[in-house]
Amino acid sequence: MAYDEFLNVGRGRFTMGAFDDFSSTKLSHDRYDVYVNQDYVGQKYLLTAQESVHDIDDFLKNEGISNFQSVVDGDHYHIKAIENEHKVADVLKVYLQNR
Repeated sequence: MAYDEFLNVGRGRFTMGAFDDFSSTKLSHDRYDVYVNQDYVGQKYLLTAQESVHDIDDFLKNEGISNFQSVVDGDHYHIKAIENEHKVADVLKVYLQNR
């Protein structure tokens, strides 16, 4: 009984959050490793709630690249470029470095 009272008194005041539940709290930004045809090209960070990893697809289409497929696998984003693989990779490297 005395032990429970000690924890209740110390909770939040002296534990500095050691017993807090962070399972529903986002501690950092979401991050995806981006690959073009199995080759790593960089990381995409989602800094706001409005951003999505699929923004990469919109960017590629705005750059005139439309012959590709993309899929999310956990924290990896795979892009299969059907043609111009090197152009897709180069454009994405610049995009990911500037974000």
